[in-house]
Amino acid sequence: MEETKSHGKISRPLLITIIGVFFIVWEILVLLDFTGISSPKMNGEVVNVILGFRVFGTYAKIMDVVQLITIGLMIYGIFKMNKLLGCVLPFVYMVYAFVSVHSWALMDIAATKRAKLGYDIFALIGGGLICLVLYLNRNKFK
Repeated sequence: MEETKSHGKISRPLLITIIGVFFIVWEILVLLDFTGISSPKMNGEVVNVILGFRVFGTYAKIMDVVQLITIGLMIYGIFKMNKLLGCVLPFVYMVYAFVSVHSWALMDIAATKRAKLGYDIFALIGGGLICLVLYLNRNKFK
């Protein structure tokens, strides 16, 4: 179940490729947010979240740019099997994403406890699975 480049130099497990495709979809969603096609708004302003804190307007757009660059680097690293960009950066990013979602859920006074727990479980399972796959395949990255 491994994909191999024609030169035989890069061997990428199927699960790592699936993570790469997941990040491509995530990149597209952030790009749609950045362009305003699907931007979430609060009180008429574009909004984003940094470690659970909402940021608005220009700061939200700056965060979109940071995310676009970071996710792009992760996609490149995953498909090139680069240890720093394809293994370490996504691992750290997924930990950050969980902390950010959890912080946001804690601070969202309008959300029910069930909704907050749902966000946490989704982030923990999704991010946890990605971290687990990366950790188990860490030796395949160069």
